[in-house]
Amino acid sequence: FCSPPINTPSQVSLLPVPACRVPGFAEFHRLVVNTPTLFADLVGAADVETFVVRAVATGAAHGCTFGADDVRAALQAARRSWLERSVP
Repeated sequence: FCSPPINTPSQVSLLPVPACRVPGFAEFHRLVVNTPTLFADLVGAADVETFVVRAVATGAAHGCTFGADDVRAALQAARRSWLERSVP
């Protein structure tokens, strides 16, 4: 990844919630940012696919319905936002 690692929920809360057509994803994002144990579990993923699988499973366990493609799209949007942050 091109972006620096995000190690604390406070760093994530500074980022915009990725634009997503799936309402459950925004709720999941807020839940993870506000729940240190969920945040730590996701940050601890060894690779992108592990992260995606954990995110979908964790979301489902908390009543948030979205799929792997939604997580990948949010990751791509966050990456794009990070890269474009200093483009005039």
